[in-house]
Amino acid sequence: MTNDQDASAKFALLQAAQALFAEEGFEKVSMRTLTQKAGVNLAAVNYHFGSKQGLIEAVIAGYINPVNQARLKALESAEGAAEGRPVALETILDCFLGPVLEAVRKSEIAEKLFFQLLGRCMVDQSLSSLPDSVMETFQQVLIRFPQALHRSLPELSEEEILWRLHFSIGVLVHVLSRTEGFLHLAGGRVGKPAFEEILAMVRTFCRAGLMSPAVKETVEAS
Repeated sequence: MTNDQDASAKFALLQAAQALFAEEGFEKVSMRTLTQKAGVNLAAVNYHFGSKQGLIEAVIAGYINPVNQARLKALESAEGAAEGRPVALETILDCFLGPVLEAVRKSEIAEKLFFQLLGRCMVDQSLSSLPDSVMETFQQVLIRFPQALHRSLPELSEEEILWRLHFSIGVLVHVLSRTEGFLHLAGGRVGKPAFEEILAMVRTFCRAGLMSPAVKETVEAS
């Protein structure tokens, strides 16, 4: 097999895997279905990725790493522009959510499938079982963004900020993986907003959550 054929087979596998994993989930897709859709044999999966799990990890890394890398780059740029002052909360949220929108625009698969796939990357795989390359960038995000949030919201402890960021990630994952079903259940009562509009609503929702009084203060006041 030539280098061009190797590259073509690898690309075909990734394309087939993205679509199938988005539609059915990582575990439900059989190797037979995957190789048939890609037009390659089983040996190609083992040759390029070592196993089905290796292919799953390659797909996850290919979608999540660019988003997290773009988040870190955007935050670094925002902090540089702030010249030592705390970055505005709205800007931090834009740095966190904006790269997801950009990833949707750049995706080679349909928008609906992209949402499902990115959601499944987080839902079907626990954070503790994500590939090492993905864990590394996620850990950087979970260091840099809480630091920026703490400077913007100094009244909150690092622990509370981490939990609120975790909740915000949960909102985003749920929106990505469950919006199609929600639109169906709502029966037209929520319209058909573009993803950019949905992200704007997520941003507003998360901003309110991040700015709410500390839990300790709320409990003591009750």
